[in-house]
Amino acid sequence: MSNAVYQAVRCVGTIKPVFSAKENGFLPPDLIVSGTGFWVKDFSCFLTCAHVVDDFLGKSIEQSGMLVVGGNGFAYQRATVAVLDWRHDLAVLSIKDNFDSLQRQAADGLTISKTDPDVAEEIAYAGFPFGTGLLDANHTPTYSEGTVGKLVCRQKYTRSIVQITGPVVGGYSGSPVVLKGDKERLIGVLANGPSEDGNTGNIFRAIHWQHVADICQLFAR
Repeated sequence: MSNAVYQAVRCVGTIKPVFSAKENGFLPPDLIVSGTGFWVKDFSCFLTCAHVVDDFLGKSIEQSGMLVVGGNGFAYQRATVAVLDWRHDLAVLSIKDNFDSLQRQAADGLTISKTDPDVAEEIAYAGFPFGTGLLDANHTPTYSEGTVGKLVCRQKYTRSIVQITGPVVGGYSGSPVVLKGDKERLIGVLANGPSEDGNTGNIFRAIHWQHVADICQLFAR
């Protein structure tokens, strides 16, 4: 599929060994998908939401499991949190793979926008809604579309967002949002909706592209 937003995304989740008393040993580890992440071409880095990986912070691997990134045609590899920005709900992950493989994946990533979208512009995003529940045998993502519903909301002490109208459920957190007419141009990162749990509805908040550029520049230093 020649669709940059679709090609750029990967599962973010955990692999945790499961002990079976019946077998008196460990079963094959379970994969639990906690959200979505994607490659940013400009900085050769992998980005997701901070809340997608917060369960791995300050815990042992026995407690939380091993943080992994993969799917969408790529093997799962161990990952660690390289840069964390709680204020803007963003995180850059460092993936344990060979340099050539990482560079090839980054080359299929997205380019950060330098201008804001207009109201009613059509957008596209891809990710892993409902996490593990909708995974197929190939662990391919789900593609969705929507529109820019409101002008960029700039928050002085929290974060700037792009309000989007479109289907959103849990598991899409960390998904890249691009313009439908330019599927390499990243305008935001899907974070949450206005519902109580932030996981259901037709309106969601995408973290503004400028915050993405800032954390990527910090990672690249």
